Parts: sequence; C-alpha cells; structure tokens
Amino acid sequence: MDLNNYYAVPPENYLQGEKEKKEIKYIGRVAGCCILGYILLQNLLFTLVYISPFGSLYYSDPTFESVVNIFLSIFSMLIPFGIGGYLIGKRTKTNVFNFEKPVSTPLMLSAVPLGFFICLIGNYITSLFVYAMEDMGFTLTAPEYSVPSDTVGRIVYAFAIAVVPALVEEFAIRGAILQPLRKYGDKFAIIASAFVFAILHSNLIQAPFALIAGIGIGYAVCITGSIWTGVLIHFCNNLYSVLTEFMIEDTANEAVLEDVYTTVMVTLYIVSVLGSILFVVLKGRRKLIPSFTALPAKRKALAFVITVPMIIALIFIFKITKEFVSFG
Repeated sequence: MDLNNYYAVPPENYLQGEKEKKEIKYIGRVAGCCILGYILLQNLLFTLVYISPFGSLYYSDPTFESVVNIFLSIFSMLIPFGIGGYLIGKRTKTNVFNFEKPVSTPLMLSAVPLGFFICLIGNYITSLFVYAMEDMGFTLTAPEYSVPSDTVGRIVYAFAIAVVPALVEEFAIRGAILQPLRKYGDKFAIIASAFVFAILHSNLIQAPFALIAGIGIGYAVCITGSIWTGVLIHFCNNLYSVLTEFMIEDTANEAVLEDVYTTVMVTLYIVSVLGSILFVVLKGRRKLIPSFTALPAKRKALAFVITVPMIIALIFIFKITKEFVSFG
C-alpha cells in the first residue's frame, strides 16, 4: 500500500484488509507446515524402508519399488495435507475437499482435453527451459524410476505413477490449498496452489511443468466446480507419460519409435485442440470468481508466502533442488 495514501483508506476497508491478510497468512503457514511434513515424512518412511530387510529389494525389484512409492506418496502427502486441510477448513469455514459432482459432466469431460493441451504446452516450455540451462552449462536431472517389463509390474507401476498421484495430489493441492483461497479470487487461488504444486516436485525439470500444469488444472477445477476434473486431467497426463515410457522400452528400432511418437503427438494435439474448443463452447458464460477483497494481489501473494513455515519449507526445497543440478 502507498504510504502517502495510507490514511486515505476508509477504516472499514483497512480493517477488512487486515482481517483478510491474517487469514491468508494462516493458510500460508499451514501450507508451509504441510510441505515440511511431506518432506520429513517422505524421508523418514523411505529411510525406514531402506534400513529394513527389504531395503535391497527397492533397487533390484521394479515392482517392489512401485509398491513402496505408492505408500510413500499416500502417507507422506495425505497425512500432513489432510490435517492441514482440516485445520484450514475449520478456520475458514470452507468445504476444502470439494469432491462433489461438477456443474456439468459434459463440461468436465471437455475440460480434460483442455487441461491435457496445457500439459503438452507445459512439456514443450519445460524442454526449452532445460535446453537453455544446458546451453548455460547446467545439467538438470529428476528422480527416475525403474520401468518393469512384466505385465503385473507394469500395472502396479501405472497405478503408482498415474492413479495414486492424481488422487492424492489433487486432494492436497486443489483441495487443501486452492479451495480456501478462492474467497480471495480464483486467479490468486489458482496461482498460489500451482506455486505449492510446483515446489513440491523439488527439481527444475518437473517444477516448471508442474507450475504450468497446475495453473491449467486449477482453472479447470474452478470452472467446473469439482476436484474430480483435476483428478481426470492429472491421471490422463501421467498415464500418457507411463505409456510413453512403455513404448520407449518396447521399441528397439529408433526410426519406428520416432514415427510412432510423432503420430501419437500429432493425434494428441488435434484431439486436445478440438476438445478445448468444445470446452469454450460448453463453458458459456461461466467465469472465474473475481476478487472482491480489500487486499491487492501483491499483498495477498506476500501474505501467503512470507510466513516462517513457508520460508523454512522453501529453504528445504532449495537444498533438495540443488541436488538435481550440476554444472558442466
């Protein structure tokens, strides 16, 4: 706020702004604690697996690795974000975990290709970013998982990569974070939740993509009125990644692989664009909820991010991210 105009603000607006700032900071503090809880639980649970008699199996058996990753994903995220979401919902009197029917099933289904199209764009922009970093001498990496070759292993792998994250991460991000922030404007809620979604990935390959995808998913969830829309988009994107990995594993001929991949990508772009057009038609006059708050966007963003738990969480995320960056 401009200090020269500070006392020109009506007292009721000032008091309302301070109340809103206090509530946003509370959500930011809880979100920071959720991120810290996620990091600590994930490391604790993985350490327990590693030192257990089954520790060696994690690196030798891809199916067992997938099973462990399922439990890590569920418990390390559901526990902190479930508690955090409950506390935020109670404080803000918000239906945080909005797993309700969408305002329109056709609209939700058409939102899936729209969200997937944004994910494709996110993949392209992320690739450009990675190449730019390489040109500057930085090598970026991300966690890699073993791809099973047997049918059962691949089913478990697909469940671990596509199904579980779609449910758990949407519960956490588009539930515990996005929903209570919507009262301060959908745009702010979408960007803030996408920010949390991005930093949770803790590496510079997945994080930029997650930010873009998070904005697209958040938009679709707000327009359709249901987190299930986010679950579907998230699932389709991750399933696409899984099937691509299977295709790469099973196709030895690089020329054939390139032809198949090109055909698949062209088809996906066409379907996504057509689906996005249908979404625009079905959406009609439905728009994002505007901000009716006394706080400007900058102050809302600072209130959400500048809290002790969030800053500590960002420091931890920064340290983890550094491990996936090398120079030269």
